[in-house]
Amino acid sequence: MKAGDRLSTFRFPYKISLILLLGLTILAAPLPSLQNVQAHAQDGLYIQPDSFVIAQAAPAPEEAVRFAEQLIGKLSASKPFTAWKDARPEFQPLGPGMHAWLVTLTQDGKPIGYLILGAKPSGGYALIEYGAGSEPLFDTVALQRALAAESSASAHSASLPSHSSALQVEQLYAGPTLAEWRIVDKAGQAAGLQAQAARGESLPLQYRDARNADPLPDNESIWRRLLASPPELSSAIVASGSPAAIPDPPTITADSFDPNDNLIWLASDQLELTASSLTQELRQHKALIFAARSEDRNYTLPLPVYGYQTWEQGDDTAAIEHVYVMTGSAASPRFIAFNELAKAGQFYNSTGQ
Repeated sequence: MKAGDRLSTFRFPYKISLILLLGLTILAAPLPSLQNVQAHAQDGLYIQPDSFVIAQAAPAPEEAVRFAEQLIGKLSASKPFTAWKDARPEFQPLGPGMHAWLVTLTQDGKPIGYLILGAKPSGGYALIEYGAGSEPLFDTVALQRALAAESSASAHSASLPSHSSALQVEQLYAGPTLAEWRIVDKAGQAAGLQAQAARGESLPLQYRDARNADPLPDNESIWRRLLASPPELSSAIVASGSPAAIPDPPTITADSFDPNDNLIWLASDQLELTASSLTQELRQHKALIFAARSEDRNYTLPLPVYGYQTWEQGDDTAAIEHVYVMTGSAASPRFIAFNELAKAGQFYNSTGQ
């Protein structure tokens, strides 16, 4: 997602320009266990749909299950979550350390939403982000389609294994601004990865955006640094073990949009926002753009911001308001805890003013 001295772009060979990334926050879930995906090809790569298994459902802690059930019940009272009333939740650990849980809601076998719950260091769980619609955060269909399309276009692509091979695919989640697929060519490993790495040659390894499967210029050293820090979730977030939080219906201030359609925002100054001033800014300017920043990464894909949802926690004498930023598409909006997003970068006015 994507200024003079603030951001500089470089061309990414598969899709749109990516932008210089100056900051990124981390949930720091350790690498999840690898999931084998058998890939077979005669003239390139073909992923068998019935063998494309990315993550297995797993028993979640009782507190996480209860918290998820509470959240689903409260969110399903208003659009766009009303279909959640009859949904079936499936829990998948994001990382062997169980620092986060992906809760996928399905209806008739199809995804209709998700939650991501992060484990708090002090105990309990927090709602990092959630989304509605048919586009899951980790979209296996998009990944399968992208790999098949690229291999059919070039059977000997430098970024894809050719001929019959075995792939290993895993989910990486380092906070709401960074969810990726990590894909390893096991046949290439068997051919001598260690010697290849010693010579400084590129390895048969690639990273892709979890939602749209766009290739990303990441590497192992970047992810080792990203996953090395312990999780530090904000206290300004809906959490278990606290007085029940009640969500207001989402406030939509503009139509969803693609930040790449108009790059005038690149020339604007960053906005210094708090959760409350974000809602005021959206009511005034209707739409904003968020750009993640990090010294570890040299790109970003900007997020459109076109609304928010507030949660009220506590009683009338000591009520706390938690703000979740609305992004994503109109069909599948995402809602991300303001503090978890804000510490990962900056907001910009979408009109450049």
